[in-house]
Amino acid sequence: MKKAYAILTNDLLQQYHNKKENLNCATATAEAVRQLSLNDYAFRLSVGMEGLASVARAAGDDVSADALESLVSMCNCGEIPSPVSLEHFSA
Repeated sequence: MKKAYAILTNDLLQQYHNKKENLNCATATAEAVRQLSLNDYAFRLSVGMEGLASVARAAGDDVSADALESLVSMCNCGEIPSPVSLEHFSA
């Protein structure tokens, strides 16, 4: 995956995890509301990454698009990864 997509993906993942952590710290939140909010956060994360995958595919960057689509699938299955180190991504 190109570094530009990795940076944006990391931003999306970080935002998801920040929202999740903040929601889990909110003690006055009913469990049903908490779960609904987490589902909404995951949905928005998935939509954001699908958008990035579409951009990569339209730009002819099939390698990045495939990687992003794999992440979308993981997120849609409830397996939300943590942000990763950006050192090994290509320019």
